Amino acid sequence: MKRHSYLIPFSRFHRSILFLALIAKKNAPKAKGYPEKIEEKISYALAFYEDQLLPHFESEKNKVFDVFSGKDAELDELILSIKEERRTICELFEELKRDECNFILFHTIGEQLEKHVRREERELFQMIQEKCKKLLSALEV
Repeated sequence: MKRHSYLIPFSRFHRSILFLALIAKKNAPKAKGYPEKIEEKISYALAFYEDQLLPHFESEKNKVFDVFSGKDAELDELILSIKEERRTICELFEELKRDECNFILFHTIGEQLEKHVRREERELFQMIQEKCKKLLSALEV
């Protein structure tokens, strides 16, 4: 299903998150222009978390979760579950800040980020497009 124009900016940023998830995993492929050493990857990830991921989470909260909450019980349940995933991801990043040599934790963050983004794209955004067509039309950009 084609992504609605209102959701496209979020989907585009999800690619950056998926890339971070990829480089966080063990045996990640080398990527031109990105750190190769694990310590540098972790530094990159922590900066990305502070400078880009947290603002993205806040923007999605305001422009997606808050906008589409209360429209459908199943959608509300999914949003609540995704919010819980975000709390877990943030806790993992905060733990990584305290222990920047925890390579196993870094790998876990990569796995959690990938799972989270895939769920938003495949479940949340799909459900919004199916259940909130009128509201999306009113938000047309």
